[in-house]
Amino acid sequence: MVKMSNLPVFSFDDDKSSELLGPFRHFLKVSLLDCSAKTKCCSIFTCLVGVIIVIITFMRISVLMQTAGAPFSFSWGEASFFGYPAIFGFVCSLCLFGWTKNGLASKFCKRLVRVRMLRQVANPKLDNFRILHILALCFSIPWFVAIMSWIIYNFINGKIYYGGIEQNLLSRIFILVTNLYIWYISTICLAIYIFMSSALNREVNYFNEELQKAKEEKTLKNIGVLEKFDFRQNEILEMTLFANGSLSSLGGFAPLFLLWGLVNGIYLTSFFNTTPVLYCIILGFNMAAIIFYSVFVSIPPCTLQEHLKSTNRILINHDEFECTKDPIVYQTYRIMIDRLQKIDTNICIISWIPITQSTFAACTFIIPNLGFLLIMVKNTILANGGQA
Repeated sequence: MVKMSNLPVFSFDDDKSSELLGPFRHFLKVSLLDCSAKTKCCSIFTCLVGVIIVIITFMRISVLMQTAGAPFSFSWGEASFFGYPAIFGFVCSLCLFGWTKNGLASKFCKRLVRVRMLRQVANPKLDNFRILHILALCFSIPWFVAIMSWIIYNFINGKIYYGGIEQNLLSRIFILVTNLYIWYISTICLAIYIFMSSALNREVNYFNEELQKAKEEKTLKNIGVLEKFDFRQNEILEMTLFANGSLSSLGGFAPLFLLWGLVNGIYLTSFFNTTPVLYCIILGFNMAAIIFYSVFVSIPPCTLQEHLKSTNRILINHDEFECTKDPIVYQTYRIMIDRLQKIDTNICIISWIPITQSTFAACTFIIPNLGFLLIMVKNTILANGGQA
């Protein structure tokens, strides 16, 4: 079990949240999903606005999931390709609504400050997230191009989908505006997810570096040194469990809908010989965007698990502990190992599939082949006189 912390309460202010989120803290304020207002009146109002926005993103799903063609037709695949990621947009709205309402950023930063105070040697470089802020802003540009390109192309042609029927102006404007909004909130949502995951990974990795150094200097058998590492490890795992409780709302659902959309995107490539070149490029760019977004969601929890495995290896591959005659040292050593092995720090997709390097590698093999399987089914239908 994770032990309760006995650390003193450290001073904390909103500057820590600003350091972690950077400009995205201000972007969040105007997202219409920020429910962090401190006064009761403002809190009720922002929550009502947030609920309305969540409902709108849910309504968007029904519009995009409408299909105008037979199964295995181009319009069927197109609706699935853009429709399932629409569920992901709904998930992003729920995440931002819940995260701000529960004060995730400020609570996480308080725990982060506690962990930083336990470092053996101060390392201010680990606390600088400016490069990540810049990268997040840069990567939001191609994400914007991907989300807006297909709807603008089809809007000009009087449709929502290239293979679908003509739609009224109101429906097209609704999807155009909500696409822009989904780009905005999904960018913020992913940025917060990445920043917090990065903070976790940095702390665990730095913990490993200092633990390895103490091991090499043979100071771990000093009970004072070992207890500090023990307490720090406990705080890191507490912070990880706390963060995962919220971040899993994105990491546990977004990959499922994005990757299923990707399966249908691969299926759409079988129609490229009859599709305009420009629209083929747009579809290909959207597939690339989905792949990169899925990778950005999956890599941080995979990296965290590898860092925790490294912690376990550093402790286990230490024969001196097995031979120690000090019962307190050995007991503390065993607690640290048992804590790592018994506490589940995984983020799981739909509370079932843990996001690890193994499952990530399996997905990179299975997902493309599901798309090719759909192509084979379509070709079989056509070969037997059917239509697709």
